Amino acid sequence: MSTPFKRHAAAMPSGPAPIPVPSGNASLLSFAEVYRQWADAIARWAQRLGGALVDVDDVVQEVFLVVSRHLGRFRGDDQLSPWLFEVTRKITANHRRRHRWRWLPAAETSDQHPSPCRSPEADLERREAIGQLYEALDRLPEKYRTVIVLFEIEGLSTQQIAELRQLKLSTVRVQLGRARQSLLRQYRSRRKGEL
Repeated sequence: MSTPFKRHAAAMPSGPAPIPVPSGNASLLSFAEVYRQWADAIARWAQRLGGALVDVDDVVQEVFLVVSRHLGRFRGDDQLSPWLFEVTRKITANHRRRHRWRWLPAAETSDQHPSPCRSPEADLERREAIGQLYEALDRLPEKYRTVIVLFEIEGLSTQQIAELRQLKLSTVRVQLGRARQSLLRQYRSRRKGEL
């Protein structure tokens, strides 16, 4: 699946300064500025939260349809990042409900050629392990899946996640701990089944 959005492996920046939204025709310019500054992050969030079957371009388009409808009501002193993340998370969740994870996210399969440093068997094992990880993530409740994806895959700190999700830091830490415990239980259960 090719996409015009660049996917960055680095963690989401803390975000650009709030964009003032003047009245009148200038709001179109503000929309263009929001798009320019946030499209890549939204695409990355959608890909990481949604997996392979979520069409990232569709999610980004839906997010910016919401932005275009509501940006005029957005106050310039509010932070865009928590609002954009929640819109992206909800739209991605809707897409996930329609299409369950079936294989690896596009970012994980982008290296179509085997690594010269690894054997084909090692590449296959890596792909299977990543597939199993995303299947396990799929079984997590939404709030736990979101926090573990942001922390472990996106590389955000618990403080950044708390700000982005507009949650208490302690809540993020509890959700992260419970997500890890659930993944560990799934892993142990899977290993017992293999023996």
